[in-house]
Amino acid sequence: MLDKRTRAKLESHMAARGRNIMRGIYITHRYVNEWAQSKWKADGWENIRPDHLRLITIISLEDVNIIELSKRARVSKQAMSKMVNDLITKGFIEFETDPKDSRSKIISITKEGVHFMEYFVGCAKLVDEKFEKIIGVKKTQQLISILSELSHGILDLEKKEHEKK
Repeated sequence: MLDKRTRAKLESHMAARGRNIMRGIYITHRYVNEWAQSKWKADGWENIRPDHLRLITIISLEDVNIIELSKRARVSKQAMSKMVNDLITKGFIEFETDPKDSRSKIISITKEGVHFMEYFVGCAKLVDEKFEKIIGVKKTQQLISILSELSHGILDLEKKEHEKK
């Protein structure tokens, strides 16, 4: 049983948690991931996980090697190698030997990978529509703008921190 002082602290915390940004991001992230995975599975993309999508979007605009991918995704080279091999097996990405370094492989997206990205854009629009039903069109557009600004700011900050190292 909690003493009065500890109980009061807990009650204060419980009252404030509805306005806690970390909790809000966590619940939203969990909801979107669970919804997306069930939708992907229902639509025949049952072998895709959110980390696959993250990797595909990193690769999409330029050919990169595993070392660069692991840095961008903030995972170990071993974990990245496993994800890369998984997506190669699924046909979403491919690799070729780097002409500048025969030990390195250049990873690029395939036509099937682009096809999944197109599918994902449609899913993202459906998420927007779900949010619009919950908080309205105007607030959803504001949320998109704020999250975009926040994401760019975080990525810029991380880039600057990485350059210092």
